[in-house]
Amino acid sequence: MKKILTFTILCITVMLSSCKHEESLQTYLIKSEDNANYTRLDFSTSMLGSFFETTSEEDQKTFESIKKLNLAFLPVKKATEEEFSSERKRLKEIMKNTDYKSLFRVNDKRGKATVYYSGNTDAIDEIVAVVYAKELGFGVARIIGDEMNPAKIMNMLKNMKKNGDGNELEMIKDMFGGEFQTKKLQVDPIE
Repeated sequence: MKKILTFTILCITVMLSSCKHEESLQTYLIKSEDNANYTRLDFSTSMLGSFFETTSEEDQKTFESIKKLNLAFLPVKKATEEEFSSERKRLKEIMKNTDYKSLFRVNDKRGKATVYYSGNTDAIDEIVAVVYAKELGFGVARIIGDEMNPAKIMNMLKNMKKNGDGNELEMIKDMFGGEFQTKKLQVDPIE
C-alpha cells in the first residue's frame, strides 16, 4: 500500500510539473491594471447605443456585434528601457502561444502592428491588435464581439462618415476628456 501511495504521489508531481503555465492575453490585461505606467481602457459598446440610433438597421446590427474593447498601452516616456523591453517580450510570447490567427501585419519606419483574430473570417469573436511605435510605445487592443464581420464593420464606419455629420467619433473622444488624438484614415472594406 505504501508503494502504491508513493507511486501515485510521484505521478501527480510529474504531471503537475509538466503542465505549462503560459500567461494568457486576459491575464496580461488584468496585470497591466496594476502597473501605473500603462494607459488602460476597458469599454463596453453598450454605453454608445444612443450615438448610433440614426444609422441603418444593418449598421446598427453590425455595431451590436461588437461588445467590448480592452486597451493596454505602455508609452515610451513612462517606462524604463528595461521595463519597456521586458513587457514587449512578454506580450510577444503571449501572442506566440495563442490560438489567434494572423489577419495582417504592418511594418514601416514608424513601427509595427499585427492584427490577429479568433473565430471564422466572416464571424469573428475576437480581434487583437498588437502595436509598437518607436516614438510612442507599444500596446494591445482587444475587441470582443459576437460573430463580427470585418467587411460589415468597415462598411458601417464608411457609412458613419458618409451619412453622419462626422461627430460620432468626436463624441466618443469627448467622453474620455479629449485625451485621444484622432487622425483620418482611408479604410476600404474587405471584399
